[in-house]
Amino acid sequence: MELHILERAFELAKAGDCASIDDIRRRLKAEKYSQVDAHLAGTTVRRQLLDLCKEARGERKA
Repeated sequence: MELHILERAFELAKAGDCASIDDIRRRLKAEKYSQVDAHLAGTTVRRQLLDLCKEARGERKA
């Protein structure tokens, strides 16, 4: 079963391979998820994903 787009976005953020929302967006589009921009448009979701990206990459939160 395919993950919901937001579940997959959070997985990508936690994996440490993505440094930005744009990286996540590109990966989701490459994996053929649709309506990526709409799902990642919310300020809260974007902040959570970016914080997870930074944490997974060992960067400090701003």
